[in-house]
Amino acid sequence: MDGLTNKDIAVLMHLKRANVDYGKSIAINTGIPLEEVLQILDRLEAMGLVERVRGGKTLKRSVARFKLSNEVRKHHVYYRLSRRGELLVRSIKRSNNA
Repeated sequence: MDGLTNKDIAVLMHLKRANVDYGKSIAINTGIPLEEVLQILDRLEAMGLVERVRGGKTLKRSVARFKLSNEVRKHHVYYRLSRRGELLVRSIKRSNNA
């Protein structure tokens, strides 16, 4: 997809591995500064590639793979890949393997 930077792709790939994650954790795992990660997430959300996780007040580790405890209170804004984001990551992985 045109207009995506390497850092944008790094965030998308991280969300693919993590399933669901929040800005600070994404920053730690990708090495991208937090402020930049938050800007990237806003831009990717506007593009329809990521979406905020809606729902209850807790999140299970089976959903958020990078969480250390079995269940956590949701005091962060969590993100996941949208369907469009999933398809884009799949196509990036295919083109890298070709």
